[in-house]
Amino acid sequence: MLISDKQELRRCVKQLVRRADVCEAALSFDVMQGELGVMPMMDCWTAPAATPSEALRRAAGEQTPFAQDAIATFAALDAMDLPVHDLDRAEKQQREYERTAYLRELLDTMRAKCVLVRIPLDKALQPQFPDERFEPLLCVDRALFMPGRYGVDYAVAAQTIADAASYCSARNICAENVDVQALRYCLMPLCEDQGYVLHAHLKRREDILGFVQILDEFEGVRALVSCEGEYEKHLIDAACTRPRLLVCLGGCEHLGYALSRLGTRIVPYSACASQPEIMLGRWVAAREEIWQALSNCYLPLARAGYELQSAAIERDVRRMMSENLLSLCRPE
Repeated sequence: MLISDKQELRRCVKQLVRRADVCEAALSFDVMQGELGVMPMMDCWTAPAATPSEALRRAAGEQTPFAQDAIATFAALDAMDLPVHDLDRAEKQQREYERTAYLRELLDTMRAKCVLVRIPLDKALQPQFPDERFEPLLCVDRALFMPGRYGVDYAVAAQTIADAASYCSARNICAENVDVQALRYCLMPLCEDQGYVLHAHLKRREDILGFVQILDEFEGVRALVSCEGEYEKHLIDAACTRPRLLVCLGGCEHLGYALSRLGTRIVPYSACASQPEIMLGRWVAAREEIWQALSNCYLPLARAGYELQSAAIERDVRRMMSENLLSLCRPE
């Protein structure tokens, strides 16, 4: 269908983004044993209380709850048809679910195709996840690379990571606050040899420069990288000539710039939540920001006379919201 005016464009993009399947790049939650429900969500943004309703009364008594996780809490409850105006009843209804069924319902509501779950290196021995859409993201921090009497044995560290990845069937490795030596002499060669995808969040501009320089040395490594918002344009620029580097944005501030430089070869958002319900709620809120920002990116094309087809917009949305991350993490 040909898009003929601005309002039709906005309606089309809104509908496609809201209904799109998504992939989540980093959930920090113990899927097998972590506590689910309203109370853990409330604990993310309120002071401790005996019941969810009491926690809300205390928070609302001080001020209207504008916190991101407050919005995510109510968005998740609404999306799952749990009573937003009676949190104690919502908690009770949630507890009536069998755990696996509740997690499945949550993923279905989110329209999740894949959720990467952060697994610390020392907790790699664990049962299979209850839903195949959960996938392990093995996290490696600088503690593994503390030097001993004779420095750091990177070969031993690499074997430790490979063993842990084998235990939990991880195909994705997350580097957390590791230095360039650990990247060059352990993580990059290991990912190249074993076919792992390397994930990283970079906090400084010089970290971006160092990372991409090392990435260039290892032609078989694929990476999903995010950074602090103020440096996102630098990361986007670095990815222009590096097809093996997939940029994960932290929000819509630089979505237009990313599209102009990389096309749809981006991941527009990751919730990075500590609770699966908060993950759902953040995605509900993010979709609203994404479709509006994306509409604004299409608008200059439409005004310039370019014939926008709804099928092309659907293709673009599908790539950004799910296919790019899936193709990186689950190559054919």
